Amino acid sequence: MDRFIKKSVNYLLKLFVKDTQLPDKVTDMNMRKKYAYLEAWVSIIGNLVLTVIKIIMGLTLNSISLLADAVHTASDVLTSIVVLLGFKISSVPADKKHPYGHGRIEFISSLIIAVMLILVGIEFGKNSYTRLLSNVPVKGSFQVAIIMVIGAIVKEWMAQFSAELGKRADASALIADAWHHRTDGIASILVAIAIIASKYGYYKIDAIFGLGVSALIIYTGINIAIESMSKLIGEVASKDMIEAITYYAMSIPGVNSIHKINVHDYGIHKMVSLHIQVDSQLPLIKAHEISERVESIIESETDYEAVVHVDPISLSHDS
Repeated sequence: MDRFIKKSVNYLLKLFVKDTQLPDKVTDMNMRKKYAYLEAWVSIIGNLVLTVIKIIMGLTLNSISLLADAVHTASDVLTSIVVLLGFKISSVPADKKHPYGHGRIEFISSLIIAVMLILVGIEFGKNSYTRLLSNVPVKGSFQVAIIMVIGAIVKEWMAQFSAELGKRADASALIADAWHHRTDGIASILVAIAIIASKYGYYKIDAIFGLGVSALIIYTGINIAIESMSKLIGEVASKDMIEAITYYAMSIPGVNSIHKINVHDYGIHKMVSLHIQVDSQLPLIKAHEISERVESIIESETDYEAVVHVDPISLSHDS
């Protein structure tokens, strides 16, 4: 399926974004915005169609789990709108008040998506619990269950589509939206099982699975919220990133050691600062040249803006 996803992503990028290069990593701000807009509009159109179908079926069958799933799908439309607005703001160039740009708006967008998921999950958890205490008949239908499974397959495609665009554009909001799609797809599978169970008179299964869907929605929202808040607060650089920066810096002749590596994530704009130790006997201009070479190799290999501070140290020299 991975091959099919990449082919469909590339086809839609060529068709609507007019991106003929199709790079694995997109750094141009305008092109990133186009990627986000494509993801959002594909999600909005797909979710609107699925929402209408699920609401009609939910009302026809009197299924709380199906109606909960319909609202979950409808909430995907709202999250896609959040993605659109978030990328519109985050693509605004840096200014005097925001010298590092507005990229962290993407993390705020992800956080909003997470809060919306949690609220939707809580509301339908309450409704499902109320239904569990009663014994309201639910109509079962194999045909509707099959439609739900097809809907789940569509949602999984949308999830992988969003995730692929998110990876290429390095956009946390798109990846968060992908998880929203995936939970909706899993919920649809649970609803399909509940509908079949209801056909044989196991009506409470509908309410139980409604609670399951609600729990899944809340769990996903909490995970996205934790990740978004962590990025907003500022995370320590990964071990792989530290090792890569160390490798590139130490590959420059004249660098004896490095320390105080800090990575700052501003969405598309990322920075790394570090201290290098060089021989105190070196001329100032030579030490400066070494620091520039370290900055250059880090920026070319990682796409991070690098700031290097030089620390002179005394080294033993033969007389």
